[in-house]
Amino acid sequence: MSTKYLLGMILASFFLVACSLSPEQAAMVRSVELPDLALTNATYVLDRGEDYPISIVAGHIALYDASHKALATSITFTQNDAQGNVVLRGSADSATVDLQSYDAQLQGSVTIEKMKEQLLIEADQLRWLHEEEILVSENQAEVLITYEGNKRVRGTGLRVELATSNVTFEQVLEGVVLP
Repeated sequence: MSTKYLLGMILASFFLVACSLSPEQAAMVRSVELPDLALTNATYVLDRGEDYPISIVAGHIALYDASHKALATSITFTQNDAQGNVVLRGSADSATVDLQSYDAQLQGSVTIEKMKEQLLIEADQLRWLHEEEILVSENQAEVLITYEGNKRVRGTGLRVELATSNVTFEQVLEGVVLP
């Protein structure tokens, strides 16, 4: 065996040893859950056959089968009626969705607008309870509601029944609510 060949083998073995992961690093890599499906600049249509489908456009969507979760960023969504008119639209910086219940946590510059009712909801975070069709704010987070085009109410403890547009606050901080 030539000296060059032997020297090359020794250098290659040092390189391989230097590039291998320690047991701690290897365990950490295995503990990171990778998505089963990742989509970039994607449109996802949520259609459970109960109502009109909701079209979701996101900068990134990651679906995790084991935990039944979806994570999405840079989200906009719309719902159209049978004639194609937009009845609901909104946006958020990110969302975490339970893929079994379809409950969702919307975060960062959340806006939801019901067109016909002229109802606009703005918050830093909202929780969607799919089965009840209810939006709620949590942790005494402030929410701003604009309705009938120019009437505004700011408060905490928001609860919105989206089907009926019934809005309640635990505490009104600013604005006037008429019966």
